[in-house]
Order: sequence, then structure tokens, then C-alpha cells
Amino acid sequence: MTIITLTEPSVEPVTLAEAKALLRVETSDEDALLSTLIAAARMTVEVNTGRALITRTLQLTRDRWPCAPHLVLPHPPVQAVQAVELVDADDGVTEWPLDNYLVETSGPAPRLVLRPGVSWPAVVRPAGGIRITFTAGYGDTAAAVPPPLGHAVLLLVAHWYENRVPVVVNATTTQVPSTVNALIANYRLARL
Repeated sequence: MTIITLTEPSVEPVTLAEAKALLRVETSDEDALLSTLIAAARMTVEVNTGRALITRTLQLTRDRWPCAPHLVLPHPPVQAVQAVELVDADDGVTEWPLDNYLVETSGPAPRLVLRPGVSWPAVVRPAGGIRITFTAGYGDTAAAVPPPLGHAVLLLVAHWYENRVPVVVNATTTQVPSTVNALIANYRLARL
């Protein structure tokens, strides 16, 4: 399974002005640094929660269908599925019609669900034969992001701005301050 971003978020979950206000920075000397820290903090919160904060278009590529009659879509919340495509051995693409499935976005794990009497289509290409393009994220504006997640982004920006040291990363998690962990804990996706 591979996920690529087709369109990046158009805004960040916190503004430069919000970060500067929290840090009590009154000049524009470090605006570029703060903008980079905001983007990095958003990405860190997204990695640690498994969620997309701001709307973007993603493409999930799979080799085969699941055994279950549903396929869980990554990086919730999912707003919509634009296309489910099958790629053949010659790189030809066929769109799988919407009347074969429905998109369930109301639960904690958004899913592509087979309609009654429908089976997953045959996959001809041995690798990357399924492509699902979808829109994920809480919304197009910072106001759409749950306040604890936006505040976690701000706290990470402040932490990195004040400490100016790299965040330690190990094989399983990105290390973030305990206050940030507390803010994002309820938004972490359970790993099964």
C-alpha cells in the first residue's frame, strides 16, 4: 500500500500571526523559520495521529483488495472519494463505477464498502493495480481543525522555536512534548 499526496493543503492549521503572538515575536526577521516550523509541526501531529488536518487530495495504491467487504481508507477524516481505478498490465486505467460501492465517512474509520451483491473486481496488474483517489482533512480552513490539534501544532512550534534542537525519532514514534501528546491522545487512530 502506498499513499501519495496529489494536492497539498492550501493553508496551515495555525497562522503565522498566531505563532508570533504565542511566542511574543514582534518582528518579521524569523517569519520564514516560523512558517517552516508550522508546516513541520502540522506534519508531526498528522504522523502521530494518523489524521489529515487540512483538506488535501490523496491517492492510495494497493496490490490487492481486502478479504472483507470493505476497505478502510487512511488519513481520516475522509470527505469524499473521487475515483476508484483499476490499472492493467499495460498501464491502462479503468474507473470502477460508483454504483458498485459506497463511501462510509461517519465512523471513526472511513471505509469504501461494497454494495450488496457486488464483489471486488479482478486485479490484473500484480503490483499497484488499484488506485483510489480521495479528499481527506477536517476542512479548508484552520477553523475546521479541532482546537486541541491546532493548539498541539502551536505548542510544537513554540517548543522547537525555543529549543532549536532536532526532535528525536525512533522506529515507532516521533517524540513530542508531553503536553502535545496529551492534546492529540484522543485523536490517535488505534492500530489493529
